[in-house]
Amino acid sequence: MRSILLLDPAGRAFALKEKILYFGIGAFFISFLLPDMPVINNIVTGGILLNCFLYNSPAEKKQLLWKRKDIALMILFYGLHIISAFLSADRQEALEMLVLRVPLLAFPLSIGLIYIRPAVKDRILLFFSIIITLTALVCLVYAFQQYRIFHDTGLLYDDSLTAATRKQSIYIALLVNLALYSYVYLLQKQSFVVKYPALAYLAIAFLLVFHFLLASRIAIIILYTSLFVFAAVYIVKKRKYLEGATLVMGLFIGAILLVKFFPKTLNRFKELNYTGYQFNSHAVESHYNMQLTADQWNGANIRLAVWKCGWELAGRHWLTGVPLGDKELKLMEVFKEKQFDFAYQSRRNMHSTYLDVLCNFGVIGLGIFLLGYLVIPLITCYRAGDGLGAFIILTLGASMITETYPDRSIGCLFLGFFLCFAAAWKMPPVRDAAY
Repeated sequence: MRSILLLDPAGRAFALKEKILYFGIGAFFISFLLPDMPVINNIVTGGILLNCFLYNSPAEKKQLLWKRKDIALMILFYGLHIISAFLSADRQEALEMLVLRVPLLAFPLSIGLIYIRPAVKDRILLFFSIIITLTALVCLVYAFQQYRIFHDTGLLYDDSLTAATRKQSIYIALLVNLALYSYVYLLQKQSFVVKYPALAYLAIAFLLVFHFLLASRIAIIILYTSLFVFAAVYIVKKRKYLEGATLVMGLFIGAILLVKFFPKTLNRFKELNYTGYQFNSHAVESHYNMQLTADQWNGANIRLAVWKCGWELAGRHWLTGVPLGDKELKLMEVFKEKQFDFAYQSRRNMHSTYLDVLCNFGVIGLGIFLLGYLVIPLITCYRAGDGLGAFIILTLGASMITETYPDRSIGCLFLGFFLCFAAAWKMPPVRDAAY
């Protein structure tokens, strides 16, 4: 506890700006995970941004901006939003989208232009992981209480499991992924901030079960793919074949046990067997807690149908895209043309960040987005030997295949914060008194 509160000797040695950043980021995630408290979260976020603006000199920020090409491209990407907003026929909608996506500019201009020392980074990662672990525990206790009242095991899965936070399970699953990566990174590094490794391993085991109950297909696929990749790299680089093989076997056995004891999660994957659809179908949408049939809309065929409409819209505006404020209206028009009443009535978005960006900004905007948010950050991680940063970027990149992050405030916060945070612990400025 003393190390978490920075009361140990190493923590006390942190500069004041580092302590403010550390506690600010902790408060950011706590306020974010508290239900229905956006005002507090906005105030805390504003405090973090202000601290980052004062963290280093304008000259250092300019130097970092020159070095971090990905941050420069993120800023340029938001600039496309401003231009697109002015070209929109629906200026009100465009303005609302600009405000919603402010984190895509604010975080690159703040956290993206500071340098976070390794000691501070490790403390932040541990603090973040503990917050997510405790949140998962609260969610599980609350869901179990609901189960005892209503005697419905479905309340222990998916969005019902995260009801205590009022957040969708897909986003909590992403945070759990990142917390698990952080625990593994800190343990593998044997970082001094982990005072009790046994508790960290216990937290990992708990989060793996909780993550499975969240029943997010894409998050589960990403997590277990990441763990198998980590095991393979560990075997090759460390030449610890027995330990690596044991880890792979443990993951395999663990996955079988999770499926056996928590079968409702498997229903989410069974949807992949029913990918056929008819646009004019008025069938109900399937749910993990109900019997699955071929005539239903489900998470798989809904996305395939929406993507087809999105590709058609993108093909009509492939070079420059549809103006920011008019995109939703144009997509609804395509839904109407296809007699896709299910999507039209529920006003579905693109269900893919990449397709959304392509429709909004054309191939030029998509190229800038891919370079700034994926390609250059991954190249930077490779050159710096930053495995954790690469896993964070790839996880966000894979998640964006099936979710439209920029259309939700939570998605913009995640993209803006985590990518800039991963950039901030690399490429320090020229040595001076401040560092």
